[in-house]
Formats: sequence, structure tokens, C-alpha cells
Amino acid sequence: MTPHPFTVIHAPNSHIRLIIAFALAAVAAITATAQSERKIFLPGQRAVIFDERLSALRARPHVKAPLKQRMRRGRRVGVLGASTAKDGAKFFRVAVSRNTGGWVLADAVIRPGVAADAERLMRLIEETKDEFTKARLARLCADEFRATNFAPMALMILGETAEGAAERLSRDARRRVGEDDLDAGPNAGLTKRDFLLNYAGLDRYNRIGVTFDYDATSDRIVYDGAAYGELLRRYPRSAEAQTASERLERLKSH
Repeated sequence: MTPHPFTVIHAPNSHIRLIIAFALAAVAAITATAQSERKIFLPGQRAVIFDERLSALRARPHVKAPLKQRMRRGRRVGVLGASTAKDGAKFFRVAVSRNTGGWVLADAVIRPGVAADAERLMRLIEETKDEFTKARLARLCADEFRATNFAPMALMILGETAEGAAERLSRDARRRVGEDDLDAGPNAGLTKRDFLLNYAGLDRYNRIGVTFDYDATSDRIVYDGAAYGELLRRYPRSAEAQTASERLERLKSH
């Protein structure tokens, strides 16, 4: 019997719901990606916040002026002008969005292409003790000063820092996940690698492009060597290239 053209044909409800759920999830993921990749135009000279200790956006060029917001490391801003306070502190007038701007201490900002700013950033990287902060600053330096000798130096520091962090992250992951879960993993269709590489402590490193792997021989989390590989691709003639090659080979041999 041929159905009437306006007759609704009912398929299994569970099947339809599953298809709709997958479709909505896919649309949401695509929309979120597009929004995250959309670049916001900022007037002025391009600059980046790198020192969160000094990154207060203020209404006027003075450290006691009303606070408008605290800007995070890596925030892109546009430098529109400069002013020096009576006490000698230098401020930049910056745009942080199309509708928001203010004043920030000049020492909180780096400007790509300015050699003095690259040197300041490298000094801060070398002085920083916290592993994650050091890795994040090194990534920032490598991205913003690609045409300078500081970029391969920053990538080397990034790789070394990530290797050191892998040791601590491996210990933390075992303690947080628990040996019982690790031992039960294979019986549940999961492996130690699945558990350890999903440890929440890796998340913030993943967000800045630092990723890890699992070495079954040593039974631990290890750095995947991406910074060394990037260094060799971009700066094969740099002073750091030989060391990067040796470290990458060592990581691959595990």
C-alpha cells in the first residue's frame, strides 16, 4: 500500500533520537570551533600580555587608578599610545576589544619584533621556577618572536621543561588515578595508557600545545618531543639544533 503523501512514517524513536543527538553535537562542536578561531580586530600596534603580576587594566595611567579588569597572560591587545606617570612608571594605552580599553603598565606587555621585549621575556622565562608557567612563557616567546634567535632558545627550554614536568605528572597521575584502577583497566577494555593520558593534570599543558605520551617500557608518562621537532624544522641551523636532535632521538628510542 502506497502511503499518502502527507502521512508521517514513524521510525524507531530511539534511532531518531540518537541521530538527532549526534547531529546537534556536531553542529555545536563546529560552531564552538568557528567562534574560537574567529579573530577580533584590535586597533593599534599588536602586543601581548606576558606578566600577569602587572597586567591590571586601569582607567587612567596610574597604579592607584580604578581597576577595569585583570588581563591574563597571552591576551592580545592593541597599543594605542603611551604615558609616563609622575612617579616615572610608564603605561601603555591599550585596546582589549572593540569596545574596551584602558591603561596598563608597559612592563606587562611585549610587542612582537621589539628586541628589548624579547630579551625581557627571555629573562622572565629563565627566572621562572614553576614548570607550567615556564612552559607557557616559552611557548609565547617561540610564537611571538619567530624571526629572532630567541625562538629556538625558547623551544629548547619548552622541551626541557616538558620533560621535567612529565616525571612529576606521571607520579601525580598514578596517585590520583590509583593503582587499583590501573590494574583493573585492561579487564574493562582500557589500558594504563588510556587512564594516564586522560589524567586531568595534563589538561592545562594540552591547552598550550604541550602533549605527552605513555612509555610502556618504563611504565610512565613521557614528553612527546614536539618542541624539539619544531625547533629542527624551523631552525635547523641554530645553535640549539644539535641538542634538540639528540633529545628527540632519545625520546623516540624509549
